[in-house]
Parts: sequence; structure tokens; C-alpha cells
Amino acid sequence: MHRLRTALCSLVLLGAGNLASAADFIYTVQPGDHPWNLAGRYLKSPALALKLRQLNQIPDDRRVMPGTRLHIPQAWLKLESAQVRLLAATGDTSLQPGTAPTRSAVAGELLQAPSTLRTGPSGSATLQFADGSRVLVRRDSELQLQQAQTRLLGQGSLVTLALLHGSLENQVTPVGESGGRFEIRSPAAVAAVRGTEFRVYADGSSLRTEVLSGAVNVANPSGQVTAQTAQGSVAQTGQVPSAPVALLPAPSLDSLPERVERMPIDLPLPALAGASSYRTQIAPDAQFSVAISDETSPAARIRARDVDDGSYVLRVRAIDAQGLEGLSSQRTLVVHARPEPPLLIEPAPDAVTTAERPVFRWTQADPSWSYRLQIMASGAAEVFDEQVVQAAQAATTQPARDLPTGLYQWRVAAIHPSKGPGPWGDAQPFRRVLPGPGVDIPPPQDGSLTLRWSAQPQTAQYRLQVARDNSFASPQTDAQTEAAQYQLQGLEPGVHHVRVQAIGADGYIGPWGSTQTFTVPEPRPQYWRALLLLLPALALF
Repeated sequence: MHRLRTALCSLVLLGAGNLASAADFIYTVQPGDHPWNLAGRYLKSPALALKLRQLNQIPDDRRVMPGTRLHIPQAWLKLESAQVRLLAATGDTSLQPGTAPTRSAVAGELLQAPSTLRTGPSGSATLQFADGSRVLVRRDSELQLQQAQTRLLGQGSLVTLALLHGSLENQVTPVGESGGRFEIRSPAAVAAVRGTEFRVYADGSSLRTEVLSGAVNVANPSGQVTAQTAQGSVAQTGQVPSAPVALLPAPSLDSLPERVERMPIDLPLPALAGASSYRTQIAPDAQFSVAISDETSPAARIRARDVDDGSYVLRVRAIDAQGLEGLSSQRTLVVHARPEPPLLIEPAPDAVTTAERPVFRWTQADPSWSYRLQIMASGAAEVFDEQVVQAAQAATTQPARDLPTGLYQWRVAAIHPSKGPGPWGDAQPFRRVLPGPGVDIPPPQDGSLTLRWSAQPQTAQYRLQVARDNSFASPQTDAQTEAAQYQLQGLEPGVHHVRVQAIGADGYIGPWGSTQTFTVPEPRPQYWRALLLLLPALALF
């Protein structure tokens, strides 16, 4: 075995020669080696010893000088089955070993060819091969493991996968001089590599290949192309694979917050020229052993389905009109969305209250949860009031002190008894105003009077209405004044109704004050005028 390890270290590829192919191995002979024992150890048949002797022109089949370099075609080398480990699996992922019944896939189990792996809408799995290569099977995919073997001499891996539909993300260990082969077959074409990082997507009639590093040869009966780093190609059944094109660049994630407090995730993303959609993937680790969320969006947005609280790795890339996915941006992301904040009930959005200490109410998810309440004056740097409503209390409270008039926002966060506080909910605005002004009404004098009311702070002007009916459908007077008073003249006798509202300096129109009533009396008879008319007549008598 020691001689075997030493020999393997001496293995190189033949660059040129009359008798051997450039893909042949060169084996450095060790003491005691001869064609027959070499064939028994490393070749598919002992009879290949004669061909090995002829190829390398060995004069003595029982003795070869140590240090001699022998040419060995790869096709002659003995193969042994190599196990494939199901490194990770999540969601609805199933496995069918050979012709056995389909069952749930179990992370850590070993697979033998042939086997079929299927992932559903929430499924994802990673296969790890003997040489360290990895394949991430994305959701909604069906993959057949058709061959997984290694050569005894050189340890070159031979892997053949059949992607019936779906998509793969592959990290293939460079085979170097081992003569290994890694192929992904689909109905439309075959993608063959010798060490690279690439993605493939098959839907039966086409195969999309995206190379992230290295090179991939895409071939079918109509022709072949080789896509290099940051290039992609589309192969259609019966057509030559398309010429490689540049993949879209990685999108910017600079505007993405470090912590997300809402599920599902739906955040804007700077649009990329040439992009028709975007893919967002989330994994629990940087190796992306499984994708716990894999979503696409036609808009320039980062979207992900519900995931548990924790630290994750986010990967985002753009997709062009051909369906080729571009280079990825990747970063860590912390999800802190639980316990979820309650729904706010009162004050309602943009509500107006005249209460000095209004009541705040919200939904209660669990009697064991406590809640944090914040009340913030709009535009102020500090929180006006913050308090904790303890568990088992009603999900309602009032401020600890009176609210001055003005604009406010309020929000609530839930506190789980074991997990601690969750994120704040969305802030909801409301306004605290003074009640509408009450009017001081003096007795009318000769159809006129001056109405007065208490001035209110931060008020630009007042609106006053006077009407004969309390519905104010057709007011006799509808005026605005900056002063906290207004003079009425020429009032007709009878009952009148009056109300006043304040208009703030910011243009906000406050509530009407309570409707008040006053009566203008009928004018008294003026008897003295009649007497004056009678005086000349009385003088004649």
C-alpha cells in the first residue's frame, strides 16, 4: 500500500507522444512492479498486461527497471463504486434508491447509483461526492444519480447525473491530472466539466448553463460550445447550443437592512439593466448546503417566504430575458420577527382625539405575553411616553401624563415570557386637539351682538357659522376671523344657532365646538312716534 501511495504521487498526464494519448496516465514503476501485477491491481482485466507491455515496449514481462515511466490509457483503469453522501436535506425531499419504493430523504445517508432524488416546492438537498464536489438540488427538481465511481489508480472520480427537470448549483473539485469526469445530462444537452462552479436548469426541451468559475462544455447532437467564467449558454433540443453570453452582474445589497423584522421579506432592490426577474435564496450557512427559501420576483425586489428567527446567509441575483441567472451578491442577514407585534386598534390611523389621556388598545395574542407601548410626538427626537403593560392585563392602557395638543405616533411590541421582546410594529399616527371653542353669547341689542370665545394655542384663525336650523345646512353667516370674537349685525328676530371651530397654524381644521343657541327678540312697539303724529290734530281742539 505504501508503494501504491508513492506511485500515485508520481502520476502525471502525458503531454505528447507517438504511442500514447495525451489523456493517458504515466505511472512511475516501483521495485517489484511488472505488467502482470500492475494489471491485477489497477487494470480492468489481467489480460491487459500484454497490451501494457506492447504499448510501453517492455522487453521483460517479469521485470521492469524501477523509475521507468509507463503509459496507461484511462479506459483500461479499474473502477470501483463510490458512495455519495446526502449531506443535507430540508422540506419535501424524497429519495428512491434503485427500484425501491420512494421514501423521505434523510440527511447524512449514503446513496448508491442508481438513485433518484426529488425536491418539492419547499425542498432542497446537497449531495457530496468522494472528491469533495458538491451539488445543491434546488426546489422542484428531479435528479438521477446514474454513475459514481473512482479509479483505483489516480483516484479520478467519474460522476454522471441526469437532471430530468429543475435546477442544480454545482461546485466540482478540479480533477487536475486524475482524468476524472463530471457530467450532467438532460434531454436537451450534456454539460461536462473538469472542475468548476456552475449552475444548470433543465425543463425537458432546454438546458440553461451558467458558469461562475472555470469552464463548462455544453454539447448535444447538433453541436457544442464552451462557456467560460461569468458566461452562460442555452441549449434547445435539436439546435446547436447558443453562443456564450456574459451573465448579468451581481446586484447591489447596500440598501438592505442588517436586520429584518417582518415576514415574509419583501424589500426593494436597485434594478439592473437587462434583468427580467430576480432570485432570492436564504441558507443557514455560507456553504448553502440547503436553501430554506428560494423565491423569484418579476420586480426588482428581495422576496423570501417565512423563515424562523436567526442568522442566515442571503444570496440575490438577476435573471435575463433568456432565463440565464447572473452573478450573485451574498451577505449575512439577521431575522428577528417574533413574537410578532400586535395589531393596533385604538386610536385608529389618523384619528383625532380631544382626550387628554386617550385610551390605547391592541390585539392580545396570548395572555402570558406582555407588551411595550411607545408614544412619540411627531418630529420629536425623544419618546413622549413609554411603558410596559404586564402579562395577564388587558391589552389596553392610558398615558401616564396628559398629552399636549399636536401630532403623535404610537407603536407596540410584544414580549414573550421566554424569548423576550419582539420587534416594534408599524407606528400609527393620531392627533390630539382641544375641543372646539365654546361661545360666550351676550344678550342681543337691536339685532346685533358680539360673540366671544376662548383663544386656543397654535391657532391661525377661527371659522364661525350662524344658522336658523341646527343642521347648519344653509348658514346665514359663514366667516373666518383671526380674532377670538366676531360681531353679528342685522339679525332677524327669532332663534339662531352658532358654532365655532379652530384652524391650526399647520392648516389642520379642528372639530366644531358644541352648538349653542340664542334668540333675537321681536322689536318693541314705538308708541311715542304715534303720539307725535297726533299732536297737531289735538292742537285744533
